[in-house]
Amino acid sequence: MSEIYLKNNRVGWAVNHTLETILADVCETTFLYPSSNKKIGLFKRYRHRLFKSWYELKDLPTLGNGPNVLLAVGMTPFFLLSMHTLRPLLKQFDLRVAYLLDSFEPNHIDRSIVADLDHLFVIDAEAAAEINSTFPIATTFLPLATDALRLGSNARQRPIDIINYGRTNLELHKCLQSYYSQPCSERLYYHSTFNSSIVHDLGEHITLHSKLLSRSRISLCFEPSQIDRFCGRSPILFRWFEGWAGGCTIVGKRPLSKGVASLMDWEDSTIELPDEASEWVPFLEGLLNDDQFLTANSQRNSLECLLRHDWRYRLKDMFNVLALPLSEQLKAELLALQQKIEQQKKDC
Repeated sequence: MSEIYLKNNRVGWAVNHTLETILADVCETTFLYPSSNKKIGLFKRYRHRLFKSWYELKDLPTLGNGPNVLLAVGMTPFFLLSMHTLRPLLKQFDLRVAYLLDSFEPNHIDRSIVADLDHLFVIDAEAAAEINSTFPIATTFLPLATDALRLGSNARQRPIDIINYGRTNLELHKCLQSYYSQPCSERLYYHSTFNSSIVHDLGEHITLHSKLLSRSRISLCFEPSQIDRFCGRSPILFRWFEGWAGGCTIVGKRPLSKGVASLMDWEDSTIELPDEASEWVPFLEGLLNDDQFLTANSQRNSLECLLRHDWRYRLKDMFNVLALPLSEQLKAELLALQQKIEQQKKDC
């Protein structure tokens, strides 16, 4: 079950899109797209009493000989309620699993779905520990990743000096915009210039965005604990993985949650930006003027992402936790990753 309904073209769903594209390739997969129950909007005050589900599903799937595994991939615990749409079939699945790709408060899990869930995967180790101690759900920390095999790059030619997109440090942006976006500046500071998160085609956007990252020297990334929806938590986010895959040097503030340090434990995986605004431009100029360092760090980040942060590794870990066999196609793509790694080592 996927929370990316067919016309959802918000850029924030790129993380789901990259995962589900690979799932479709390496598993025998039937995608189900439950939609919001429109009747609920008319009876918001009584929705819990009147409706069994916040979601609707047009057609129920046909189960095969097995093993039949239900995997619900969404952002927050709210999407778990979509499993109620499968109520006639729910107990017929051999395994019922969910993977939530955003930060959330564990107490937001609706207890009506707990008995129907065999395993939950989440992107924050602290949340996983809290859920394990609060709910009778086996919960595992499984961090985000990216499609490093297809979208990763170790390109040497990088005409974009700094790329800055999505949620960012607004004061830093104003500083860089003022300094680098003048006609006399030889630097290229590429940044978002729009508020809307809707694109014409999400897959097309991911391809273009990956190309931009592969032509960028520095990507700005900041830990998210100050953002309301992260509730003080500081997980590692998708932008780190896509930046590393693109061969960018990451500059900003590294995430702080438990389990994150081991995911980025190589040299200069994230370079900390000074706290003082007066130091920002001189600090970045120092990096941009060191071509040898940026080239070496680009190669290192790209290779480390290939070695450990592709979605195929996460699926392998998930299947191992669930005691499920790896498909032949997943094995083939894991081998393709190793071949790309060996080729990249030769190129360096």
